[in-house]
Amino acid sequence: MIIYSTKFKDLKILKLQKYQDYRGNLIKVLDRKNKSLKFNCYESYLSCSKKGVVRGLHGQTGKFSQAKIIFCVKGKILDVAVDLRKNSKTYSKVFKKVISSKNLLAIFIPKGFVHGVVILEKDTVLLSLNSSEYYPKKEFGINMKSINLKFPKLRLIFSAKDKKLENLDQFISNKK
Repeated sequence: MIIYSTKFKDLKILKLQKYQDYRGNLIKVLDRKNKSLKFNCYESYLSCSKKGVVRGLHGQTGKFSQAKIIFCVKGKILDVAVDLRKNSKTYSKVFKKVISSKNLLAIFIPKGFVHGVVILEKDTVLLSLNSSEYYPKKEFGINMKSINLKFPKLRLIFSAKDKKLENLDQFISNKK
């Protein structure tokens, strides 16, 4: 695994290695011996989505805040995160990166971000490794349409819950 820094403190791009032979292939997604990522996996989720599905932007507050590793097992996604760490140089800035089963990239998102994805290919499978428990009472979100993001030309599919999320500007002004 090769770890690349970004302009966002502690947000990393991971280049995973594929081991392949006549039987198929193997990809190591997490290596706890790698001390440059301060991450312990508490829960993991596998989601299967249609092309055009938008998930997020979601986060959790306080001690329930989650760090995540996101990897696209099959298909392709636009991975999106917004820095909501108040004292960060990149506060309210948007990180985005296309990751796919072909480019073998994963994203490490530290605590203090909201996260979401736009599914770019049909039958996409996404693996999310989370550092803490999902706790619905501490969950919040930002409407993906409210951030500075040029969406791909797709018929976008939002959940009813995500359509009702507050705008980024509203969230920021409520936190002042």
